Amino acid sequence: MLILATVAATLSATPAPDIAALSARLDEHPALAALSVEAEARRLDGRSRLGLPNPSVALGVNNVPVNDPLQFDEYLPSSKSVTVTQALPSRGLREARSAAEEARAHVALTMMRMRRDQLEAALRVSLREIDAAEDIEQLVARQLAVYDDLAEVLESAAAAGESRFVALADIDADRAAADTTAADAARMAAQARSRLESLVGAVDRPPNLETIEPPMSEGQLRFHEVAFAEAQARAAEAGVEIRERDFDLGYEVSVSYFQRESGAMFDGDDWVSARVGVSVPLWSRWNQQPALEAARRDADAAALRTADARRSALDEFRAATAAYAAARRSRSALEGRIEALQALAAAAQREYEAGYGDLRPVLEPRTTALEVEIRLLQLDLEADRAAARMHALTLD
Repeated sequence: MLILATVAATLSATPAPDIAALSARLDEHPALAALSVEAEARRLDGRSRLGLPNPSVALGVNNVPVNDPLQFDEYLPSSKSVTVTQALPSRGLREARSAAEEARAHVALTMMRMRRDQLEAALRVSLREIDAAEDIEQLVARQLAVYDDLAEVLESAAAAGESRFVALADIDADRAAADTTAADAARMAAQARSRLESLVGAVDRPPNLETIEPPMSEGQLRFHEVAFAEAQARAAEAGVEIRERDFDLGYEVSVSYFQRESGAMFDGDDWVSARVGVSVPLWSRWNQQPALEAARRDADAAALRTADARRSALDEFRAATAAYAAARRSRSALEGRIEALQALAAAAQREYEAGYGDLRPVLEPRTTALEVEIRLLQLDLEADRAAARMHALTLD
């Protein structure tokens, strides 16, 4: 038993990981790892686009007599041949294809950075929700204790002949509302812990996070969504470059080796032939030109999506900013109410101790003050969620 107690004490003394340590764990998230691997795959594919296509090798027999096809020494033009052909696409086309894969790699990396900030925001919101849920549950427990005291006072008054049944029913309703608030807080904490585990793995003791401050930007805001749309637009422009390079001349080089068998009428001899071919875009009107126009339309669409992303991100950021400001303003308005309720309860306490009145004027302001404190925690959480959303939207 002593050993078990020592182990339990050691485990309970294990310090909670700090925010930086949990944030570092996010780099191992499968979503980020997949995007990183995808970017590396696109880079490797881009390198392969610079290489030449594989050469082709052809084996053949030439000018073979039909009546005696196996006698290569009887007919003068008959020969065996080996031909090696190497296609030589234009350097510009290969570079354009490589640049297109690099652009796709940049798209994946841009998505990875956006996803990383989204995970960071989710991590911080999860920690704040766990803290807020614990605080709310503690306040609800205090609130229920005050309701019990108030119910006891009212029941004593009812036993003395006073009509307190309506007030007692109101307390039951208030107690049910408080229980619902506690249940909602417990559900929020359970969901936050599950989300936290999916983000960074099991965390026995989540660290405390006091608040989430909104991003402070002195210049023009830069949004992840816009950066991602711009990366896609660059990839579309790279597609246009490929289609333009399809008009370049392509070349082909081939070398053939011929072998003749010696015969009665001639001595055997070998020879070599070489040739160079050029591909001419003769039918470009029906293939290259439509493909080029399609690529240009894709680039135009990508540019329009970038403009739409800028508007959408700015609208979402403004909405989050408004939500943050509204939560902070509502909190400031409620802070003064708590002070007034506490003063009212203190005054009623002094009157009760002086022998005037009963405990109802003391307990009722306390329950209301606890309700306001719970609302303050909820407003803080609303502001933190809005601030986290602002961070997830912007490139810090």
